Amino acid sequence: EEVQGLTGKTYVIAGLAAFIIGVYDGFYGPGTGTFLLLSFTVFAKMNIKTANAHTKIINLTTGLSSLVVFLLNGEGVIVLGLCAGICNMAGGGIGAGLMLKNGTKIVRPAIILVLILLIVKVFIIK
Repeated sequence: EEVQGLTGKTYVIAGLAAFIIGVYDGFYGPGTGTFLLLSFTVFAKMNIKTANAHTKIINLTTGLSSLVVFLLNGEGVIVLGLCAGICNMAGGGIGAGLMLKNGTKIVRPAIILVLILLIVKVFIIK
């Protein structure tokens, strides 16, 4: 089913942004969802809920792709990954519920907080 307001240009921009950010996600990772959300809302002109839904699907896909590559190369701690995955799903469910209930009131401050933490991690804490 076609979502209102999504044009061919929107699909091209969203696909290109997802590819570039997916490459980033594969070799580093933190902030990927935030970058996708920003790209989809700013460049593809998606509303915050549609952009957030697409972000979740792409994050799942890149995460599974990376998992396969790491496991095929004998890397990763399965028990730790499963525990983190369960906690991530619980947090994702809570976050999605908050997003659907409170919309941009909660999303904008969360995006700003994530970007600040990412900047601190990348440029200050080494």
